Amino acid sequence: MFSDEKKLSWKLYALGLIVIFSAVYSQYIIHPGIVLGFLIVYGIPLLATTAILGKEIIKKAGKNGDKALKLGLGLFGAFTIAGIFLSIIALIVILAFVPNAISLLDKPNPVLQIPPSLAWVMTGASILVVGPAEEYLFRGFIYGGLLNLFRGKHWISLAVASSFLFAAVHLYYVVTYGVASAVPLIDLVTFGMAMAMTYYLSGGNIVVPAIIHGVYDATGFVGVATSMTLGLLLRGILIIIGVVFAAVYLRRKNLQIQTPSSADHVEEEAPQNT
Repeated sequence: MFSDEKKLSWKLYALGLIVIFSAVYSQYIIHPGIVLGFLIVYGIPLLATTAILGKEIIKKAGKNGDKALKLGLGLFGAFTIAGIFLSIIALIVILAFVPNAISLLDKPNPVLQIPPSLAWVMTGASILVVGPAEEYLFRGFIYGGLLNLFRGKHWISLAVASSFLFAAVHLYYVVTYGVASAVPLIDLVTFGMAMAMTYYLSGGNIVVPAIIHGVYDATGFVGVATSMTLGLLLRGILIIIGVVFAAVYLRRKNLQIQTPSSADHVEEEAPQNT
C-alpha cells in the first residue's frame, strides 16, 4: 500500500519539515494577527507539502471511509483513555519533584483566551480549517512521508515519531505550563497516535482524522462561546462515543484490523483456498 508509491527523497522531506516548523514557530517571533497567522502557519506549509507529496496524499484521502470511521473513533476513544491514564502517572511523578507544579495547570489555555464572538468563528475554523490542515500536514505529509521513505515498514515506530513531532509544534504549552506541560503533551502524543494508526490502517484516509480532529478542537471553543460546562460536556460525549466504538468495533473480527500489506496478501491468497 505505502511501498508501491513513487519514492520521496529525504531532501524534499526535510525541506517540508523545515517549512512546517519554521512557519509554526514564526508566530512566536512576529506575533501576526489571526488572519495573517492562519496564512503563515497553515497556508505556506500546505503549499509546500502539496508540491512535494500532495498527489499521493489527496488520492488516498477518502479511501475506505467506513473502515476509517470505525477505526478513527475507536482508536480515538482507546488512546484518549490511555492518554488520561499516562497523564495522571506523569503528574504524580512531577509532583513528587515539583510539589507546586499543580498550580501551573490552573493557568488558562492561551489558545482559548479569546472573546466569545471570536470563539464561534474559531469553532467553525477548527472544523473547516484547523483539523483538515493539521491532519494533511502531520498525518498526510509527515507520517505519510515517513511511510514512503521506509516503504511502509516500521509503521508503528514511525507513528510514534510523527506523534512526537505533532506535539512539538504546540510550543505554547511548554511556555505556559512549564514542567507541567508534560500532561497536555502526552494527550497530544496519544491523540496523534490514534490518528496516525487510523491513517495507516485505512490505507491513507485523512478525511476521518480531519473530522475527528476538527470536532475535538471545536468543543474547546464552544466552551468559550457558551459555557465551559457545555464545552466539556460535548468533548465528553465525543470521548464516550469513541470508547463505545473501541469496545464494539476494535474487537470485532469482521473489522479485520491488519496492515494494508497483510490485507493485500490475504486477498491474493484467498482464491487458492477455495
